Formats: sequence, C-alpha cells, structure tokens
Amino acid sequence: MKNYIVLVFLMLILSSCGKVFSEISIKDQKEHSETFKLTKGDKIRFWTKIKYKTENELNLNYIVDVYKGDELYQSFNYNPLIVNPKYMSSDQRWRTSKEKNPDWVKRPGYSFNLLRFKWIRDEDTRDNYQKNKYIYNYGIKKNVKGKNAPKLIIKETGNYTFKVKLNAVPENNYIIKKAEIILRK
Repeated sequence: MKNYIVLVFLMLILSSCGKVFSEISIKDQKEHSETFKLTKGDKIRFWTKIKYKTENELNLNYIVDVYKGDELYQSFNYNPLIVNPKYMSSDQRWRTSKEKNPDWVKRPGYSFNLLRFKWIRDEDTRDNYQKNKYIYNYGIKKNVKGKNAPKLIIKETGNYTFKVKLNAVPENNYIIKKAEIILRK
C-alpha cells in the first residue's frame, strides 16, 4: 500500500513539471537546431537525459542559443549533470581493463604445528601490491535525468530557433550513448 502512495505522489510531482514539446538529440556533438512558434508568457524549462561511459572524469557542457528571427535572443551555457531532482540519476563503475599482476605472489599455505597438533596458516608477509592476482581499472558510467537550472521566459510571440550543442572535455576516452535536451512549457 505504501508503494502505491509513493507512486501516486511521484506521478503528481512529475506531472506538474510541465508538458514536453520537444526532445532534441545531440549525442553526436554537432550543432542541431529546431524552430518553434512560441507565445508571449511561455516559460521554457530545460531538462536533460544523458547516458555515458568514461575512464576519467568528464566535463560536459550544453550550449543553447535561442534566436528570434535572425538575431540572438538569449544564450545559455550550463552543465547537464547538475539536475534536480537528483534521485533520477545514477553512478556506476565499469571495468575498463583486467590484466595479470606481474608482482603477484601466491598466498602462503599451512604448516602443521606439533605442539598444538593442528594446521596453522602461515603468516602473510606479502606487500599489498603482491596480493592481487589481477589489476582492474575502473571507469565511470552515468545515467542522468532531470531538470536543469536555465529557464527562458518568452516576451514576444513569434518563431524561435533553438541551436544546441554538446561539448565534452577531454576529447577522447568516453562514449556518449544518449544525450537529449528536453524542452518543457
């Protein structure tokens, strides 16, 4: 019963976040543009959906330029990983490599003690770097969904063009599976 109450509560919260009117896919890191007819007083909120893998920390950046006609109306430059609510995001580790440890030393065995008349494990004199048979390297796998900070309030009715681009630093060692900017009214 408690699960149903929580589910209904979450549905009410998420339904109050606004109506989705566009999802712009930008995972290829090229500039994409879409044009919309917006009316005076519309409040546009930016949401994000992004999935990626990386070996090191990755700095992501969305650049959104809004044009009214041919002139720049407003520009946003923000990090898509800073979202609210945070419970919709997840971090995981993934193994990037597994290789044999050249310094590995086999664990000491047992010896029989005649005074106690039982088997006793020999003292482990190995150093920490000698204990693991394999060396694992891990990367970061993220799945982020949520509302970002920028908000656009339309002051005049007209056609607005949204030009969006995803920037990632460093330029290598990452895989972006999905990246979308979701526009909600």
